[in-house]
Amino acid sequence: MIEALAAWGPGVFLRTSVWLYPLVSALHILGIGMMVCCVLLMDAAVLGLWGRRAGQQAVIAALRPVAVAALVVAALSGLLLFSVRPGEYLANPAFRLKLALLGLALANALFFIVFSGKALADGWRRGLAGLSALLWLGVLFCGRLIGFLD
Repeated sequence: MIEALAAWGPGVFLRTSVWLYPLVSALHILGIGMMVCCVLLMDAAVLGLWGRRAGQQAVIAALRPVAVAALVVAALSGLLLFSVRPGEYLANPAFRLKLALLGLALANALFFIVFSGKALADGWRRGLAGLSALLWLGVLFCGRLIGFLD
């Protein structure tokens, strides 16, 4: 499966194009930056840094669609970048940790969305927001660490 992904047309084209790989890489970084920024601002709202709970909902309503769109951009561009050297990435411990943290961050976000109505006490909401911030910052850090570990 790894070999098939490495032989996949877009991955081959990215490996051989002078311009496309840096463009997709920049798109990946832009998507990550937008998503992490939106998530951290939403987490800060839930943690009470922006005032009352009524304000939290407005911040979340405004930023969630941007965060989701940015996540899609980051995921699709990340898949393209992964297809260039899938075996090397899978062998990299920072990449594997990034994927694990990404899975936990997405599960935490889904849990928050599903149960964020009246079912969650404010303490739980704040705890999930704090965990969210830590997980997404961990994903960001591990993503940057990939280039430094073999």
